[in-house]
Parts: sequence; structure tokens; C-alpha cells
Amino acid sequence: MPPACLRPLLPWLLMALLPGCSQWASHEPARSSLPTTNPWQTLPAQVSGEPLPGQWWQLYHDPALDHLVREALAHNRDLAQAGAHAQALLAGLHEADAQRWPSTTVDMGASYGKTADDQTLAKATGSHAPAQWAFNPGLELAYQMDVWGQVQHAIERAQANAQAAAAAQDQVRVTVAAQTTRAYVGTCALAARARVQRQSLAVLADSVRLLQRQRQAGLVTDFEVSRMQALQGQVQAGLPMLEARRQAAVFELATLTGNPTPTPVDCQQVPQLSAALPVGDGWQWLARRPDIRQAQRELQAASLQVDITQADLYPKVSFGASLTSSSHPLNQLGDSHAVMFGIGPLISWQFPNRAANRARVEQARALEQGQLARFDAQVLGALQQVRQALVLYDGERQRHAALAQALGSSRRAFDLAQRNYRAGALDFLDVLDSERELIGLQAGLADADGQLLQRQIDLFAALGGGWQRDDTSLSTADGTAP
Repeated sequence: MPPACLRPLLPWLLMALLPGCSQWASHEPARSSLPTTNPWQTLPAQVSGEPLPGQWWQLYHDPALDHLVREALAHNRDLAQAGAHAQALLAGLHEADAQRWPSTTVDMGASYGKTADDQTLAKATGSHAPAQWAFNPGLELAYQMDVWGQVQHAIERAQANAQAAAAAQDQVRVTVAAQTTRAYVGTCALAARARVQRQSLAVLADSVRLLQRQRQAGLVTDFEVSRMQALQGQVQAGLPMLEARRQAAVFELATLTGNPTPTPVDCQQVPQLSAALPVGDGWQWLARRPDIRQAQRELQAASLQVDITQADLYPKVSFGASLTSSSHPLNQLGDSHAVMFGIGPLISWQFPNRAANRARVEQARALEQGQLARFDAQVLGALQQVRQALVLYDGERQRHAALAQALGSSRRAFDLAQRNYRAGALDFLDVLDSERELIGLQAGLADADGQLLQRQIDLFAALGGGWQRDDTSLSTADGTAP
């Protein structure tokens, strides 16, 4: 038992000694062990290590595309939902930050009747206790002293969650920008493909008219005419679905831009890059991917949750003050003899429940390890996505070049076949096969134009471009996160 003179100071001495144990309430945050070596040593042809601009779709220099992406980023409903979620977690951050300030409680009770004190006084004096109004005002103030950093860690955790939500919103922006660009270039590619189809039909119509005149002159049979008409019908049959797919892409654009009324898209040429495709240098792309930042913030929040839970193993110190009045009549509430107050610390410790608290700590540590594994998986998945996008783009580029070369050879072969046929040195079936091959290669190259562009967009999305809000011009973009 401490001396009587020290008893009033005991709470303050405890408060001074408790912070000396604070090192037990902290732990080393979990860290990833993944290597940070250069993810690619060499880049494919027509790919450069220049930084990817934030607004990468401007590399195509298409004003219509720029307008559609701006509309999508401003009015897309999925993006609006993600923004609302981010705002909700930001409000949670403000709530956690408010915990560092004292809490106050003001109450005022009023009752009519007889109290026990009145009845006791009346019995002692032999009088009658009258019924009357009684008022009981009170004011309490409480402030938790953040001895173990629990309040600070809670604020930091709320901040990490808000940053994770903001990164998730940025990831939606990346997806919306990529989907809008993909839908727009899809309409362009389908329109170009339909144009090639109509050009082939025009050539076939000339061939059919020529054969019909030759049949009338007795130079060819109905067999040759029917074969050419069958090819004409086959090419004609592809046009309706090309137009239907183009309209479907227009409807997708309307949904992405938040517009219930589809706007006609007049695009007949597939957009092209005027320079090598920029992908950045080394791991630069990793820092700009919002999903990686989201996973990193969620790992940080899980680590902080361990600190928050671990603080429950130790005593909590609160500082409180109260002000009340013992007088019941309303006009005597402020009398100096009736005012009561108290001030001092309060130490609470859930000592009997330490086993449950330790179980919660172990649970928080396990969840932290789970978030670490998720972060590592997110990084590995991002690396896989970029590498796959690079090799698929390079394969599509080589396929496109081969088709372009084959188309040139097919055009020369068709010209030679027509000349030899007119000279009587070649059979009609050879001409028909040559024309069928030419039409197929023309359609294949038109499709390859769109596929090559889709591979470019996949790579841009994998590199995490498109979420930046203040990157307004390519001349000032440096490809880094703002």
C-alpha cells in the first residue's frame, strides 16, 4: 500500500510509466519478397522504352476518339459508383480523425414528484414533503490518451482504405478508357471491313457482267457464270453482319459514355500510331497501375489493423471531467454550494479477456499475411498481363505484315491470271480461284488492321495508362503518376 501522501498521485505515476511498454504494441509490417529486376531485357520491333502518356488514346490523333473518352470519363455510371464509394471511405477517414478530439456529453433531466431526500428530510422534521419539479443538468468530457498509438493507427488505416478506394476508382477509369477506345476503333475497323467488302462486290459485279456477255457470245458456259455469281453472293452475305456488329459497337459506346441515345459514329479509317508504341522503362509501369496501388494500400491497412488489435492487450488511459448540480430547483442550479465537478484519469484493462484479445491479434496477423500473398499475386499477375500483351502484340504485328505481303502477291497473281485468261492460256477456274484468294486476303488484312489496334489497346491497358486526371497534353506528359 503506497503512503497516503502518494495516493492522489498514483494515477499520474501510472500514466507516466505505461508508455515505457509501448514497444510491445508495434510490429514489423509484412513486406513483399518479389525481385525487382528488369521485367524485360529486350523489346519487340516498333515498341520503344519511352514513357507512356497518361492520355495514351491521344497518340492516335483522332478528335472524335478524344471526345468520346472525355465523355466516358465524365459520365460513365460504373465510374460514378466507384467515385461514390471512394467518397464514403473518405468520410470514414474524417470520422477516424475526429477520434483524436475529446468527446462531450450534455444531459438535462426533468421530473415531477418527490425524491428520497425530500421524504427523509420531511420525516426528520415531522413535516410533509410536497411534490415539485426537479432538474438534473450534467456535462461530461472524455478524452482517450493514445498511449499505444491505437487512435493514430486507426486514422492511418482509414487513410489507407480511402487511398485503396481511390486507386480502385482509378482502375475503373483505366477500364473505361480502354473499353471506349476499343469500341470506337471497333466501329472504325468494321466500317473499313465493310468498305473492302463493297469494293470486292463491285469487282465481282464487273466480272459477272463480263461473263454474261461472253456466255451470250458462246465463249463460256452457264457453269462459269454460276460459279462467279455464287462467289458474289458469298461476299454479299457478309455485309449485314458487319453492319450489325458496327451498330452493336455504337450501342456499347452509348452505354460507356452514359448516353441513353446512341450517337452516330462516322469513322471509315482505322486509327494508326504515328510512332513506335511507348511502354516505359523497367518497373515504371508497375507503379502506375491502380490495381497494384490498391493492393499495396490494402496490405498497409491490414498491417495497421494488427497494431490496432494488439493495443487491446494493454490498458487504456482516458482523461475525463464532469460538471453537475445537486440542486433540484431551476433557479438554484448555478449556486456555488450546489455545483459538483470532478476531473482525473481513468485506466481500464480487459485483463480477464486477454486470451480473446490475443486470438484477435493472431487473426489480424493471418489476414495481414493473406493480404501480402494477394499483393504478390497482383504483382505477378500484372507482370504476366504485360508480358502476354507484348508478345501477342508482336505476333499480331508480324501476322499483319505477312498478310500485307501476301495481299500484294495475290493482286499481282490476279492481274496475271486475267491477262492469261484473255489470251486463252489459262482456264476460268484458275481465274476464279485467284479472285477468291484476293478477296479473302483483302478481308483478312482489313480484320488484321482492327486486331492489331486491339492488341495495342490491350497493352496500353496492361501498362495502367488512362487514370490520370491532370495529364492534359502529350507535350507535357512524362508518363508518371501525378
